[in-house]
Amino acid sequence: MFDLNFIAEPGIQTESSKASWSFLHKRKEPEPETAPVSASPKPQNTKSGWKYYTVGAIAIMTVTAIGVFMKPQPPVSPDMVLNQVIDLIVESGYMKDLQLADAYFESDNVRVTISAGELSSLHNFTRGYRKEDKIPYEIFQRNETNYVSLKFPWEGDKKGGDIEVLKSLAAKTVFSNKININFTENEFELHGRSSDIISYLLQMADNGLIQKFTLSVHHLESGRFFLKVLAKKT
Repeated sequence: MFDLNFIAEPGIQTESSKASWSFLHKRKEPEPETAPVSASPKPQNTKSGWKYYTVGAIAIMTVTAIGVFMKPQPPVSPDMVLNQVIDLIVESGYMKDLQLADAYFESDNVRVTISAGELSSLHNFTRGYRKEDKIPYEIFQRNETNYVSLKFPWEGDKKGGDIEVLKSLAAKTVFSNKININFTENEFELHGRSSDIISYLLQMADNGLIQKFTLSVHHLESGRFFLKVLAKKT
């Protein structure tokens, strides 16, 4: 009992149109019997149908593309982040201008700061640096020294760890003869050469402890390194 307009252009019509298909069965006067003629679709009907199919296909492809680009990027591997810090500790021993200033392992990110006497050294270092991982960095100057700070994604263990475990781990680690270890109930400190810091960090990683603590590594003016590990507050 109603008419649907599938032929005219879509939208509100300003005037009545005969371009419609009727679902109303109208009574017609009988006509003389003639040979049946096969009905062929009107060209405008075919064109209109293809138009709707095209619009639907574009909509599906658009939704699919949005879903692909909105898909979350995979997290950066903790091993990769730790390797970056260790590489910078090693390179600080022989690089003339670039030096690791400090690295902070917090609950949700690892912030690494590198110092340089020449600003061009930092530009060369950051040129094309980790673009595929979208690692943000910031270049700034303080007391006539240039710095670049990089922030790596990180996911710490909310349960935390026990400082007593770090003390026993230090007893199993091979250090140089120039180390100094101090610890309290909630802190563990290690002063030593770059090799000492690297050895202990690798021991922590092998025992699954890196993400259980909040820790920092500082490069001292003397050339030695200072590792500080804090127990997480529960």
